[in-house]
Parts: sequence; structure tokens; C-alpha cells
Amino acid sequence: MPDSRFRRPLVLTGFVALAAAVTAVAIKAADHRDSTLLTANPSVDINDVYAFKSPTNPANVVLAMTVSPFVAPSENGTRFFEPNALYQIKIDTNGDAIEDLVIQAIPSGQGSTQTMRFFGPVKPLKTGATTRVAKSRADLEVQVSANLETYTRTRNGVTAFAGLRDDPFFFDLTQFRAVVSGQASSFRNPGIDTFAGFNTLAIVIELPAAMLGANPNVGIWATTSRLRAGA
Repeated sequence: MPDSRFRRPLVLTGFVALAAAVTAVAIKAADHRDSTLLTANPSVDINDVYAFKSPTNPANVVLAMTVSPFVAPSENGTRFFEPNALYQIKIDTNGDAIEDLVIQAIPSGQGSTQTMRFFGPVKPLKTGATTRVAKSRADLEVQVSANLETYTRTRNGVTAFAGLRDDPFFFDLTQFRAVVSGQASSFRNPGIDTFAGFNTLAIVIELPAAMLGANPNVGIWATTSRLRAGA
């Protein structure tokens, strides 16, 4: 941990790879630009969500979300998670598009001493949009990796990471625009990665698949929200 798909932050150049799914998955979209509100608050702006089998342990799965798009190498060590935000990975285990389990991550502190507390997977206190923390005590806490370092923490078979990483999403934006405008009929092979050279903030957790229930087909999505005072 973190998985090889979430490589160390870029210093000069970029290389990324798409993640495989836990089972089969339909990828809806990627999201690296948003409204003015989120653009002004990149640390809570979700880029992508990933779910795939661990390449080193077939009994484990890796769940991840990335926020804060387009971090240039010159900005390494300057981007951090929002201290009063609740980052959640939500898991639907029965196909009704309502989360049955959540993994919650809450940053503490700012700058180079920032840490991330992880809760879950645990049944949510309330489904849907919520700022409520599901447990009174964190299951584990890890120092945020602000630059080239890699800090992870493992407890009870669960390993967590939070921090700066090479953006793992690959997309040929120039050719996409050409296809949409009718100037081209297909993508290039090989494509040219628009996100090469940029980093992002990643929250990654590897855990036994059995912790997500018996159903091999699960739904995974992520949210960010503001924590209320006393939450």
C-alpha cells in the first residue's frame, strides 16, 4: 500500500494506469472540473473513485477516491485535505443504490503535520447526504503524505493511505474534443494523457473483501461534506 496504480507524486513527468474493477463495473464519467464553488475549494472537489482487487492479495479489495485536481509538481507539499470536511466512500451491498456501509475519513490539523482518521467500514447512522460521523472512535489514523514520502497504517487487516499521488486517471482530452466536434471519428492509439504531469490528493484503503459482505457485486461511490460543530 498504496497500490501501484497510485504512484508516488510526479516530480517531472507522468505515468498512470486505469484500475480494474472489483468484479465488473460500468464507468460513468470522470470529473476534474466543476462549478465555481468547488473550483475554489479543490480539497473537497472529487475527481474519481476506484474499486479493484488487490494485485498482491486476491482476498482483498482496494477502494480509493481522489480530490484536488491538477496539482502541478511545483505545488507538491502545498496541497492538503480540508480540515473540517468529511470524506466518505459509500458501499451498496444489495443493489438498491443506498449505502449499507461507509468508510469515513476525517483530516486533523493542517500542513506537514496533518493526519487522517479512518472509520469503518461501518453501517451509517443516516443514509444520503449527511455530516454525521458513524463511530465515536477512529479505527486507525495515518499521517498524510504531503510530498514524495509514503505513510501507511495497518490495523486488523485494514491498510490506509492519504496524501499526494500521481493522478491515476488517463484521458486524451484533445482527441475527445475532436471526436465531439466531428473533426475525428475515433480516439488515438496510443492516446496522449492530458493528466500526465499532474498530481492529486488520494484517499486509499485496502481491506478484506469479506468486510463488504457476501455479495460479490457491490456499488461504490464517494461524497465530501462539511462537518458540523460537534459532529
